[in-house]
Amino acid sequence: MPIKQTNIYPIDTKPSKAVGIAYPFLGRDSTGGTPFKLNYTTRDQLKSNLIVYFSTNKGERPLNPNYGGGLKNLLFEQLTPSTYNSAEQIIREELALQFPEIQLKTIEIFGEPEKNVLQIVMSYTVFNNEEDTIEINLTA
Repeated sequence: MPIKQTNIYPIDTKPSKAVGIAYPFLGRDSTGGTPFKLNYTTRDQLKSNLIVYFSTNKGERPLNPNYGGGLKNLLFEQLTPSTYNSAEQIIREELALQFPEIQLKTIEIFGEPEKNVLQIVMSYTVFNNEEDTIEINLTA
């Protein structure tokens, strides 16, 4: 008989233990023990994971050629409404495959074609918990 896990973030109960490395990587940790900025909550680490995943193209990461959302490839296409639809479709598919614990609530995609900038604002929940928002800015 399967057991339902009630505490989805058990590591968050120890605030002195880091969950992972924050993105952007540079910056001093508040404890001074590492040159990297660290995340101490699963919520913050998930945001960092999403930004890194969607900012990475497939084949860009050594020894893991299938890692990455591939959104940067869209920056080298004409930024039109069909490009925004492609970006939304990629995000929905990749979230379903790589981040099944995330339920996407809303997604807004903006672009500045003259600057070749793509801005994505996603609102999501994790395991029907509280809602969170993330902003991803991609520049060519």
